[in-house]
Amino acid sequence: MILFTQGVFYNFFFVLYLITPKTAHRIVGYFKEEAVVSYTQYLEEIDNGRHENVPAPKIAIDYWNMAPDARLRDVVLVIHDDEAGHRNVNQEFANSIQKGDREVAA
Repeated sequence: MILFTQGVFYNFFFVLYLITPKTAHRIVGYFKEEAVVSYTQYLEEIDNGRHENVPAPKIAIDYWNMAPDARLRDVVLVIHDDEAGHRNVNQEFANSIQKGDREVAA
C-alpha cells in the first residue's frame, strides 16, 4: 500500500511540476512547514520531559556531523532547522516563479 501510494504521489507530483512548477514548490513548502511545526512540538515534548533526551544514535551523529555527546534534542533541532531551510527555499522558488524571475538565489 505504501509503495502504491508513493507511486501515485510521484506521478501526480511529476505532472503537477510540468504543468505548474510554482504550485509544486508551494506544496512542498507547505509540507515542510508542517514538518517544522511537528518538530517544534517534539522539541517541546522533550523539553517538558514527556520524551527522554537519550543519546543521539551514531548514524545521526555521523550524518549531521554532530558532537559525539549529542542528544536526541540536538538531532531533532538539526532536522527542524534543515526542514525550515527547505521550506524557505521552496517558498522562495515559488515566489520567484510568480514574479517571473529567471534566476533564483539559493
